[in-house]
Amino acid sequence: MPRPSVREVIVETALAEFHRSGYSACSVDAITRAAGVPKGSFYNHFRSKEELGVEVIGRYAANPEWSRDADPAAAPLQRLRARFGIMRDVMVGNEFTRGCLIGNMGSEQADHSAAIRAEVDTDLSAWSGAIAELVREAQAGGTAPAGLDPDRVARFVLNAWQGTVLRTKVVRSGQAFDDFFATVFDDLLAAD
Repeated sequence: MPRPSVREVIVETALAEFHRSGYSACSVDAITRAAGVPKGSFYNHFRSKEELGVEVIGRYAANPEWSRDADPAAAPLQRLRARFGIMRDVMVGNEFTRGCLIGNMGSEQADHSAAIRAEVDTDLSAWSGAIAELVREAQAGGTAPAGLDPDRVARFVLNAWQGTVLRTKVVRSGQAFDDFFATVFDDLLAAD
């Protein structure tokens, strides 16, 4: 079995470290130590920690837990609810810590790194686009209100989710999740 590349080890280690401790709290030295690679190896693959940060966000977004359908044959809003349920369950399993790496990196670095801000924006836009598609499917099937603008609703739902994750990290309870699911699925997206 071939050994994973040093670059891959650095990216995967940085993803775990950024998610656990935050971007600012992780130095290149700490990442390479945790990865078990020489610090010089880092600079063979990345010009800067910022470049690594962009790569990490893209990697995290490319393999999101939220997009996995437990039952692809389920109705669109059931699939959407299940996707958010998966993320809720992960966060509960982490004792209400870590949250969403995309949201974490955005809130931590948006004022400091144009490159990271741009990657976060790209990934949030793709995520809300996927939500909008499920809302459109639900509207076409008559299970979501026809008068809603799917793109605006999707952005709102994602914004509400990111706020829910933040609140949950602060209060260390599932109440914000309960509020999110009830408001989004029982009120906002409930069929007329």
